[in-house]
Amino acid sequence: MSAMSLAVFFSSCVKDKDKDSDTNSSRNESFAESYFNELHSISDQAATKGDLSGLKLSEDAGSMLATCAIITIDTSSNVSVANPDTFIVDFGAGCLGNNGKTRRGVLLVTATGRYLETGTVITITPSNYFVNDNQVTGFRRVTNLGANAQSQPSFSVEVNGSVILANNGGTITWSANRVRTWLTGFNTPLVFFDDEYALTGTSNGTKTNGTSWNSVINTQLVYRHSCRQIVSGTLTITPDNKPERLVDFGNGTCDNSASVTINGNTYIFMY
Repeated sequence: MSAMSLAVFFSSCVKDKDKDSDTNSSRNESFAESYFNELHSISDQAATKGDLSGLKLSEDAGSMLATCAIITIDTSSNVSVANPDTFIVDFGAGCLGNNGKTRRGVLLVTATGRYLETGTVITITPSNYFVNDNQVTGFRRVTNLGANAQSQPSFSVEVNGSVILANNGGTITWSANRVRTWLTGFNTPLVFFDDEYALTGTSNGTKTNGTSWNSVINTQLVYRHSCRQIVSGTLTITPDNKPERLVDFGNGTCDNSASVTINGNTYIFMY
């Protein structure tokens, strides 16, 4: 091999070695976001209908969450099933949903008023709660901000929690401050299938291996209730000591994949 060929060969090896293809922060951010969004979906349904029998998991009409969760409602304040002050969603020792997810443990949900009343604060607190053996801890707090300029209900969302991954996979610690806008479905409060929300705001997280990152939503993330996924939107993630990553959730397809672009190179990942 000529000296010129060797130079090109070693230069190529160095470039490949130095190419930043680490998508871990993007995966961890998306994973945590999806788990804490799901808490909200479950509590919404339980509060409104008193059961989880209509909790849709996809656009397939046959895909429903199993009804093995027990909902206990505190009616000491003379509130209705549709507007409880406090209720508990108990998945017991294991509740298998039709989407293959097994949940166990308890969600404690408290509300200061009706969901659609301006100023109402709803707090969701997991207790010994697991999804497919991943433990979710912390809280998600939602405050009704009233209608925006487009007459859509809007909410501030504060999350401070962790996902302790199964099989000694480490812990994702995550906090977020979001504004959640109810795009469609707010005129049919007892029907969940048509609900879509837009999310804007910032977040930050760490993983037990020392990785940490910050994120900001560039183009609103659209969360579709019918499939329990973010289906479109972009955000920028900036890990410590690494270039920023642009995460793109697509153009509306209901799946759990996204792309991340790093230094002009694009990778697909599942979350």
